[in-house]
Amino acid sequence: MNCAVPILISLDVHCCPAPEKEIALWLRESLKKLDNFSIKATFFLPAVFAEKFARDVRMILDEGHEIGCHGLTHDHGEQYNLMPYNKQKATLYEAKKRIEEVTTSEIVSFRSPSYKINGNTIRALQENGFRVDSSVNPQRLGILSSDLTNIGWMYSPRKAYHPGFNNPFIAGEASLWEIPQSAFIFPFMSNTGMAFGGAFMKLFFRMLYTESSFKGNQIVYMFHPEDICPNRYRRRYKFKWRHLLPSRRIGFEVRYALLDNKDPKKTSRQIISLLEMMKNSNNIKFITFGEMLTLLENKNKRIV
Repeated sequence: MNCAVPILISLDVHCCPAPEKEIALWLRESLKKLDNFSIKATFFLPAVFAEKFARDVRMILDEGHEIGCHGLTHDHGEQYNLMPYNKQKATLYEAKKRIEEVTTSEIVSFRSPSYKINGNTIRALQENGFRVDSSVNPQRLGILSSDLTNIGWMYSPRKAYHPGFNNPFIAGEASLWEIPQSAFIFPFMSNTGMAFGGAFMKLFFRMLYTESSFKGNQIVYMFHPEDICPNRYRRRYKFKWRHLLPSRRIGFEVRYALLDNKDPKKTSRQIISLLEMMKNSNNIKFITFGEMLTLLENKNKRIV
């Protein structure tokens, strides 16, 4: 990897309850901001989104970014860690096929909705032709996510690895690569910045950058297109007593009180400032997941 610190910027795209024109604006604003820093990113999106916003998806590709799969619909029922294998395989086949019909190019990268997977997910991904997954959050506390009972994250590798079919959180027999989301207690993503502020995120990046400089880890940062738009539509969190009770599908919903984007303009400034800090760091290289895959495979060939 030429000793440069690889930084992978990813955007998770959802079908939000907002006007279509506004959602399209979020995508265009994201592209504009990324272009300001000469960043090529990976946009993970559900198949239904790709079909609904086909023109915008092709624009993302035309700008030199990568399109990854973020499931079929990304609704609350699409929980890969709870699905039987055959349903996972069929759902992933359908999602990949429908996105590729829009992009007219192969989709190789996947991130599960809510980062939820099991060993069968890895097998189903590989059999459907995916070559990269980015659903593991090493050393992230599951209780702070929608995957409350996931202890696999606590012992999963921090560098890219081949996961197992029985346990995706340890190195195993799959040829597919797991490129983990950067995390330590908290995930390295915009939601964490909403909760703890821009200074915390810059300190978080500095820690990951130091780790990568010594160990060769990749740095993976995630935000949503709407997060970088200062005048975005905002759906306010409304507390309900049932939010204090854990749900198998969405965890402790009360955490959204902490993660709610209370000040879109402030959040946008935080993300832009963090991207600028990354850009100005020594010996870094922004790459997509597809480009990271090429580097990993070439490294393997040299070792062999």
